[in-house]
Amino acid sequence: MALYRREESVPLPPSSAEAYNTVCQYCTVGCGYKVYVWPEGLAGGLKPSQNAFGVDFTSPQPPIAGFSYTESMHSTIRKRDGGTYHVAIVPAHDSPINPMGNHSSRGAINAKTTWSDSRPTQARLHYPLLRIGNEFNAIPWNAAIELQALVIKGVMDKYGSDELCAKIYDHGGGGGGMENTYGTGRLLFTGLQMKHTGIHNRPAYSAETYGTRDRGLFELNYCYEDARLADTIMLWGANTYDTATVFFVAHMMPNLQGATIDEKKKHYAKGEPAAAARMVIVDPRISSTVNAARETGAKVLHLRPNLGTDYMLMNAVTRAVWEKKYYNKDFLNQHTDMTTFEDYKKKSLELDMPYKDFMARAQKITGVPAAQIEEAATWIAQPKPGGHWRRSLILYEKGVIWNYRQYDAVAAIAQLGALTFNIGRPGTGTGRQGGHQEGYARPPYPGPRPPPDVDKYIQDGKGKTFWLIGCNPYLAAQNNAYFRKRVGERAQALTDFLSAQKQGDGEPASMQDLAARILEGLDKTNGLFLTVQNIYMVESTRDAHLILPAAQWGEAENISLNCGDRLMRLDDRFMDPPGDAKPDWEIHGLVGQKLEALYKAAGKADIAKRFAGMDWKHGADVVKSIQDDLYAGMNTKVPASEASKLDPESFKGVDYAYLRKVGQKGIQTPVRMDPKTGELVGTKRLYPTWNFMTKDGKFSWYGTRPWDDHASAKVVANYLKSDQTKYPFWFSMGRSQPLWQTSYHMRLLAQKTEGTPLPFVQISPADAKKLGVRDGDIVMIYNDQGNETFAVYETDSVPDGTVFALMYHWLGTSNSLTSPYTDPMSTNPWYKGTRVGIRKLSGGMPSVMATTSFLPTNTFT
Repeated sequence: MALYRREESVPLPPSSAEAYNTVCQYCTVGCGYKVYVWPEGLAGGLKPSQNAFGVDFTSPQPPIAGFSYTESMHSTIRKRDGGTYHVAIVPAHDSPINPMGNHSSRGAINAKTTWSDSRPTQARLHYPLLRIGNEFNAIPWNAAIELQALVIKGVMDKYGSDELCAKIYDHGGGGGGMENTYGTGRLLFTGLQMKHTGIHNRPAYSAETYGTRDRGLFELNYCYEDARLADTIMLWGANTYDTATVFFVAHMMPNLQGATIDEKKKHYAKGEPAAAARMVIVDPRISSTVNAARETGAKVLHLRPNLGTDYMLMNAVTRAVWEKKYYNKDFLNQHTDMTTFEDYKKKSLELDMPYKDFMARAQKITGVPAAQIEEAATWIAQPKPGGHWRRSLILYEKGVIWNYRQYDAVAAIAQLGALTFNIGRPGTGTGRQGGHQEGYARPPYPGPRPPPDVDKYIQDGKGKTFWLIGCNPYLAAQNNAYFRKRVGERAQALTDFLSAQKQGDGEPASMQDLAARILEGLDKTNGLFLTVQNIYMVESTRDAHLILPAAQWGEAENISLNCGDRLMRLDDRFMDPPGDAKPDWEIHGLVGQKLEALYKAAGKADIAKRFAGMDWKHGADVVKSIQDDLYAGMNTKVPASEASKLDPESFKGVDYAYLRKVGQKGIQTPVRMDPKTGELVGTKRLYPTWNFMTKDGKFSWYGTRPWDDHASAKVVANYLKSDQTKYPFWFSMGRSQPLWQTSYHMRLLAQKTEGTPLPFVQISPADAKKLGVRDGDIVMIYNDQGNETFAVYETDSVPDGTVFALMYHWLGTSNSLTSPYTDPMSTNPWYKGTRVGIRKLSGGMPSVMATTSFLPTNTFT
């Protein structure tokens, strides 16, 4: 029997269907989509005039180039008016991001993630839930908000804001936007002045790019057009085909195939050579991106460093650039700080060491042949015939961000871009690829830098409240087995206290009584009051005391911002949330209003004032608060040459009406007002005049910390207290193209679960032979941190001695195996390198498939 019912045909939206604009809720790329909603019982016809697509379906669509509308792009929903409606969500052909209907396998199932009472998404949270013993009972919103506010106020009044803790989504999160990120920041940072805040994928409120920003370079400084114009595209720790699919397919691949030469000629200098791009990929694995790039017929250079050695390899490539004199002296002297440059040359390039010795050591530590390092330097920076400077787009992502010495790695790649003059010009850029979309607008974080590690803080028995907002750290937190254990123990301690009542006492009669009992328990035990705000009963809800149901993408307006282009667009609201679920910004606003009232009643007007103005009724009200709070004093009436001086993600003057008017075209941040016309104008790429985000406008250099001898893995042994005999394999992990993050939606969709029924690990043929395993076998991977079970994928994509596992899966998380190490300069984790042992378990994939149902559980929460 099939895991899900296949549809022989899907209804076409009639020409009368309601039409909406939206942006895909998933990855960094931000593909544009059109949404059509129409009542059940109606259907469009095959002729263009008879359907809302305006497409002729009287004859078959041409392969690949035809209009995309598949069964995964259609669903039915029920609105609060009681009616059933069809929904079609299809790629927007007028989107500059995914032209001609391009889309990924993630975006293709947007329609299936909509809430329905007749499909697996029926598992959505409908109402606030309160733990009573081992059960969850539904309660009204006013009671939930009152309890949350009373507990927060009680803890803050007695212990101070340092005992308030949270983990929150960053940027756009799971389809959220500016409104939701501002809501969290307005409540947690301005109102509660909460310092112990972690981000969904890291243990602190830390930027992934301190090393770039301290140089004066904002990490999103290029645009997607640059991928079409570059002579060389460098992807460092960025598996673009898997994680930013349309960016690769629609923008990089045409350049690799030589299809953008005419575009290049329009932007290049007179007489400047234009040819198909080359690609340099830095990744220990032969990733799907490596294979896809090679399939284009382009010249591809693949560097495969040992885990944890990327910043050393970056400095080696840059040293080769220096030795070959592939740098622009005028740019360096006029636009970079030559005082800090001396420290950089001494510590990062190590010019005191002979070049031959330097490269020999680099080869030994990184595992990359010196000849390949020099070839990479040539491809990135060697001037073209006629003396024209090469145009290279240098992008990095999680393979750099989640690496050893994270700050140094990010700084080193920014400095590689600066030394090679690959910033600010068409076809250049040095920055992040991005993981998910941005949608970032928050008041300033009130804590120190580097920020405190909230995960460790909680595990050490500190903190009284822990609010998990739009994230699932029971899968995503590092050193995950211990994290789950300690959070669970502390939450259970409070649960036990609340349950330890004398016979006849009964439950507290009011939220005030319950809050008083909770505060008593927090005082007498080492308990933890755990609140989870999410759209599903994810793993992190199992120990929660209070669960708050959130609305998702499509159920409220959201302003989103994609990474590559910094393109701002509006996600329309096209359906109702289930039950009484509310947008995150509304939940935070309600808690803020209650705290304001409580502090006013307590005669503490100064504290109450911090929560004023959170009585938002609509997302547009939140946008107005953003404008008033963050941009009120910002002068954006500047010429194009001054755009890079603005906050890179600022959008003063932009509101819902403007975004509805521009539609999929959107507007790129920073947004300025043209001094001549008074019109709002976007910014294509940053730093065209090389005026950086430093006080003097010059790029600031940094000398990296001394290298360590990774050849003996001393660093790992130091952090994990282990030896290589016990744990013989290097372990890394990352994403898979079909899934997204913790698979909060996708675990419910049989279209996805049948493709990845178990978490998997890639093992080389030689290592598989040593372990006595083959494709489909089940293995346990273990170390001092924990263990997880994986299905074996035997492949030559990983080098001998290294295994690669799927990051998150609903049946297991790789983070059970990651160490608690964080970079002391950034408090960012090292997810991409640890040591493990592997042993074969009985059974295998065939037996699992034969005895296990992968149908979603029918839960009605």
